[in-house]
Amino acid sequence: MVFLVMCAGPAVQVKAQTPAPAGEERINTVRVQSPQETPAWVNAIPDNICRFLIEKHLCKNGEVWGLAKAAPNARLPYDEQGSSQFLSLVRQYNLFDKVGGWNDDARQKMIRFWQAWQDPKTGRFVDPRDPKRPVNEKYIVGLLAMLNAKPLYPHTTTSKTGQIEPTLFLQRTKDDPDWAMGGWGVGSHTGLMAMEILGAVNAGREDLIPAMEKGVEQVLSHQDPKSGLWGPPSAPLAGRLGGTLKVIGRLYFNAGMAIPHTKELADSLIAYEMDGDFFRSSTNSCIPRNAAEMIAYCLEASDYRRTDLLGALARVAEDLHAHVNPDGSLSADRGQEGGVDSAVIYGLGICGGYLHWQGCRLSNPLQGARRGEGYTYRLTLQDGSKAKVLKTAAPPGKSR
Repeated sequence: MVFLVMCAGPAVQVKAQTPAPAGEERINTVRVQSPQETPAWVNAIPDNICRFLIEKHLCKNGEVWGLAKAAPNARLPYDEQGSSQFLSLVRQYNLFDKVGGWNDDARQKMIRFWQAWQDPKTGRFVDPRDPKRPVNEKYIVGLLAMLNAKPLYPHTTTSKTGQIEPTLFLQRTKDDPDWAMGGWGVGSHTGLMAMEILGAVNAGREDLIPAMEKGVEQVLSHQDPKSGLWGPPSAPLAGRLGGTLKVIGRLYFNAGMAIPHTKELADSLIAYEMDGDFFRSSTNSCIPRNAAEMIAYCLEASDYRRTDLLGALARVAEDLHAHVNPDGSLSADRGQEGGVDSAVIYGLGICGGYLHWQGCRLSNPLQGARRGEGYTYRLTLQDGSKAKVLKTAAPPGKSR
């Protein structure tokens, strides 16, 4: 991903099965306890975001306001990822006046533009410039949500009918060939399906609970118990880390479910980071960004090797520093053309939150993760590897 804007052995006490406190409280409990000074190079990043968004990403003559491309060297002048994350950063850092052209008319035109990408028959989104190009639909749905709008027709990634159903979810969680490569792609796709199905369960579709439980257990079956990472040891390290990130990002940071083999995962993350394996395995900024989120999970899930995990996280911050160019731009691939890279911003925000950087201008994106809060039906881990959907005593929107 480029610019802009996821139960161990008996020795580990997993805490995610108890009612989770708010994200901020949980982070404050596990972070470095003594405040640290935010590195000056980190706090300089926000000052350059607007400049490079306009110079490197914005489509100057687009049909509507805010069309942008994810990568400076992208073939197309804009895409759904770049446009969604352009708006996200402009909102986060209040850059509307600096970018110019923003008003309610521009907002309405944006809504109509992106809604028009949806096929009314299937509910799926199609790029009118190239109908064969795979569209990363979550960015369009997210962009519309930022505009206080929704797709015009029912939308789900679980089917081409617009209706949520588990067939594709069960097929892909079981034997998709991408699991053998670490599951970076299939972990993302099926993780999103799982959250859509869990949302449907909480909206009254209790008939989906057996499929939900079976599918999640099939996802867990692709985890390597010795390393805690998804995919076999023969898979590329970057793919294994990406797959692990996608699974845990959905199942824990969204649904609040603990993951098996937390101790082994912590051992792996510490060893790979301290040995420099992550840095050598890929030049892409997604690697340290993904490592940061996985370390955050391990910090929250148990007390195991907390000091070592925080030390590894400090090393991750230095890995991310290598993606900051002398001119202030952020490079998705070390040494390549820079612009605004959300993986760098996201990863450093996580580092700042758990390393207790005082006055950090990059917010911790995990602070607002729901961790199961607000679900009436909660996804839980039982007996080390069994997924179970249980009804809680709390109504939607309330924590227990």
